[in-house]
Amino acid sequence: MIDPVDGDGYAGSMLGPSIMASPKFRKIAFSVFIWAVTAWLIFPLIFMQTVSLQEASKYFYRSALGIILLIILFGKTVTDLFFPLDTSGRKSLLQVVFLTVYALVMAGGIILILFRILALYLKSGSAGQVF
Repeated sequence: MIDPVDGDGYAGSMLGPSIMASPKFRKIAFSVFIWAVTAWLIFPLIFMQTVSLQEASKYFYRSALGIILLIILFGKTVTDLFFPLDTSGRKSLLQVVFLTVYALVMAGGIILILFRILALYLKSGSAGQVF
């Protein structure tokens, strides 16, 4: 009996594993999805025209979750850079440079977001109040 999954040449049979089923594609797709969700979560905080307490309070939980995801992704990047999982071979110079620039851009983004939050806090007038 001929199994059509083995790529026997029949119409409709698969000639090999699908690119969608490969673990590398799934990993890349998951990373892109996580980055898209993170960008959507912090989008209002970065591109807010007027920094006011009323504007920021609408997006507080959304922005907080986005910042948490951004910090987790930054930690993963730094861990991949300084403690690579595959120590059997050398990493290419291009990969190390890319990861370094990527980590610096992420750190700059996190600092930008934190300064916008600090500006909002100082502008709200409640900087001196404890309660």
